[in-house]
Amino acid sequence: MTNEEIGQRIEFIIEQQAQFTSDIQILREIQAADNKLLKEQYRNLSDAVVAVVGMVGRLAEAQERTDRRVSDLAEKVSELTDAQARTDERLNIFINVVEKYISRNGNNGSTNSS
Repeated sequence: MTNEEIGQRIEFIIEQQAQFTSDIQILREIQAADNKLLKEQYRNLSDAVVAVVGMVGRLAEAQERTDRRVSDLAEKVSELTDAQARTDERLNIFINVVEKYISRNGNNGSTNSS
């Protein structure tokens, strides 16, 4: 191999090394931009997760309030049902008394007119 061929090969190797160095620099810049984008996306995702967790917490609190209200309402309906049953019982007693009174007065009235 001649000195000229060796020089050409060395020059080729130096050009290749320069190209590799340039390519590596470009890859580093791309990686830095990707890292910046990933950090931003991670921050956005973290913010979204925090927001969702907050919403879930508020929904759980609202569900607990709703459960308490439904329980209170069920208790009041039960009390109302009991009161209605007592009212029905007392009304039936009153109706029976009135019917007995009317039937006695009706019999008395018919015996008086004869």
